[in-house]
Amino acid sequence: MDKRVFVHHNEAGSEGKVVCIEPKDSLAKFKRAASRKLGLKQAKRIFLATGAEITQVSELQNDDILYVSEGEVFFKNAGLDQANEVLQVSVLGCGGVGKSALTLRFVRDFFVKDWDPTIEDAYRKTVEVDGQLCMLEVLDTAGQDDFECLRAQWMMDKDGYFLIYSTDSLVSLQELQQFYDLHLQINEHKRPLPPIIMIANKIDIVEEDPRKRQVSAAQGRELAELYNAKYIETSAKNGTGVDEAFKTFVREVRKQKQPPLPKKKWCFLL
Repeated sequence: MDKRVFVHHNEAGSEGKVVCIEPKDSLAKFKRAASRKLGLKQAKRIFLATGAEITQVSELQNDDILYVSEGEVFFKNAGLDQANEVLQVSVLGCGGVGKSALTLRFVRDFFVKDWDPTIEDAYRKTVEVDGQLCMLEVLDTAGQDDFECLRAQWMMDKDGYFLIYSTDSLVSLQELQQFYDLHLQINEHKRPLPPIIMIANKIDIVEEDPRKRQVSAAQGRELAELYNAKYIETSAKNGTGVDEAFKTFVREVRKQKQPPLPKKKWCFLL
């Protein structure tokens, strides 16, 4: 089915133009159409209103509002330093815990209730953390056992991981152990180990009906401490904690990459 999107110049208050996209269209073809509509020499980058950069036509949704750039950064980030920092994170956990919903809440700022089970989807979004831009490459992965053989590939050469469980499922918490064990195996020669952010998702469900809670905050924090992970509660449905989780990830990676402070030299007078 064809999609209709609205393209704008990469600036505040610009007028939108309608572009229609067919499912078979390539991103290059869409960029050419957007260039013609806006009178640009060559569209090179396409941004969502959230600042996420579109990398393939399949990421577009009907009635999306898009900002078209000839190579410059997203206009809302123009006053900040350009993002030379690129960090990669894999979103992991068993099926049904809300990995895709949480990823899409961060990237596109909307909640998808019904989503086809993911094999793997990659997204990119530039975020500002503590006054510095960072390009986040987010790999959303499958949790089903059918794809267990791909987990090592998904975790290889990443800057860190999200381990996600659902607060209404004790089993989903217990199944994080297999991801943690694989993390230790893959990164056995790295010091320090890539950081982990442990996500307690679907807190909206247990706040609305406490009887549905199967994992207490204390249980989640205890396992996070065992994994040397940061613990954050989120709701992909209403957005609670989602931005905080991704920004915490960036801060943890930056902390690891900071050069150690020089050792103090002591001088003794004889």
